[in-house]
Amino acid sequence: MRTMEAIIRSAGKYLADEYRSAREVSEKQRYDLVTVSDQEVEKFIIREIRSFFPDDGIYAEESGSYHGSSGRRWIIDPIDGTADFVFGVPYFAISAALEADGGIVEGYVYNPVADELYTALRGDAHARLNGEKIHVSETEELSEALIAFGFSANLEAMEQYASEWGDLMVCCRKALPLITPSLTICNVARGRIDAYIDTGSSIEGKAAAGLILQRAGGEIISYNKEYYAHLEPGHICSNGVLRVL
Repeated sequence: MRTMEAIIRSAGKYLADEYRSAREVSEKQRYDLVTVSDQEVEKFIIREIRSFFPDDGIYAEESGSYHGSSGRRWIIDPIDGTADFVFGVPYFAISAALEADGGIVEGYVYNPVADELYTALRGDAHARLNGEKIHVSETEELSEALIAFGFSANLEAMEQYASEWGDLMVCCRKALPLITPSLTICNVARGRIDAYIDTGSSIEGKAAAGLILQRAGGEIISYNKEYYAHLEPGHICSNGVLRVL
C-alpha cells in the first residue's frame, strides 16, 4: 500500500518545481493568500488519500471536510506558509496529520525545498527527521533562549504580541517572527528553536507538528494556557524545561 510519506514526497516534488516559477496569487481574506499551487497540491493529496485510504475522512484547508466511514480523518495543509512561498522564502511545508478517537496518531511535515521530512508514526515513540531521531533543546535560561512568534505584517497581531509578550521578547536571547506554524514547531522539536508562541495557528497548521514535538520531548499547550487541543487556534510550545509563562 502506498504510504503517506510517499504521497507527501510526491506532492513536495511538484511544489518545489512550482516554487521556482511564476504563480497566480489570490486572497481568501485580508492577509490570507492562496495560490494555484495550494489548490493543485491539495487536490493531488486528496485524490491519493481517497485512492489508497478510501474509508478515511479528510479535512483540508482549501476544500473543507470529506466524511469517511473508518472513524479516521486526515488533516491536510497543502502549503503551510503560503506567504513565504509567494515571497520566495524557502520556509514552507506540506502538513498531514491522521486523527483517530479525537487525537492525532500520526504526523508528517515536509519542507520540499530543504527535503526535510519530519514524522511521528504509530508504533514509534520517537519523532524523526528523514528517519533520524530528533530531540528538543536543553536550554533552561531565558537569556539564552531563541523564541519564535507566529505573525506576519499584520499590525493588530504585532501589537498583541508586543502587549502580551513584550517582556519575553526583551529578556530572551533573540526573538524572531515566523509564519509557518508546522515547520516552526518542528524546529522546536529538533532543538533549533527553544520556544514558539502563536496566537492563532490553525488546526491544519499544527496538528501534525504538535505530535512531532511531543514525541521529541517538548511541550505544547493551547493559547488559553491551560491544556492542548489541536482543534483550538493558537499555541504555546517549548522544549519543556524553559519557562515562558
